[in-house]
Amino acid sequence: MKKLFFICLLMTLCVLNTTAEPDAKEYKSFVKNDYRVFYCSHQGICVIVDPTAGGLFEPHITIINNSGRDFVFEPKQIKAFAYAAPNNNNKGTRYRVERYIERGGDVSKLEQDQLDIYSPEKYMRKSDNAQWWGNLLAESIVASVEAIGPQDAQTRYFNQARREDRMAEANDERQQEFKRISEGYWRANTIFDLSEHEGFIAIKPVKSSYLILDIPIENETFHFVIDNKKQY
Repeated sequence: MKKLFFICLLMTLCVLNTTAEPDAKEYKSFVKNDYRVFYCSHQGICVIVDPTAGGLFEPHITIINNSGRDFVFEPKQIKAFAYAAPNNNNKGTRYRVERYIERGGDVSKLEQDQLDIYSPEKYMRKSDNAQWWGNLLAESIVASVEAIGPQDAQTRYFNQARREDRMAEANDERQQEFKRISEGYWRANTIFDLSEHEGFIAIKPVKSSYLILDIPIENETFHFVIDNKKQY
């Protein structure tokens, strides 16, 4: 009976320990262009999160599959969070917890707000709107400057020619951005064994230097805490 009791007790402790520490993966980083790139290898799957190219809120994610099996990765299941100061509803300061974290503060005492992740289509529309308004503002400034100068026929001709060149250049930039998002944004893909796939996602930004990413792959969730702090 005593032996049976101790076996039951040991099993209970094992269950409690598993519940207390659900993520036993080892997360590492390396430095690229003065900033950190974050990665984790677990059971033949390596996930790399690189915020150096697109910034903290447009991280590039690479998945390398050496697990011995194929699987479908669905990026719509990724979740993003930001650390937030408790009882602070001011959007300008709610996420400014850098000093607290850097001084060794207990992050479990912070709140975590889930952030919106754009779909490829929505991000394309958002980018297009931003470019359109930016070009409109630039053209308004140029037109105001041109109105101050001489208004003879030759000047108007050259102003119109330069305006058409700017419009053509802006359209080229717009098409390049469409192509970048269309080809590079993460979409659902089968990742075959001994292969890799990469892409980026876009997250609605907040005023934070830290980002939490939960990336589910099969029955595992890779839990990253990334930052955009310069290392050197």
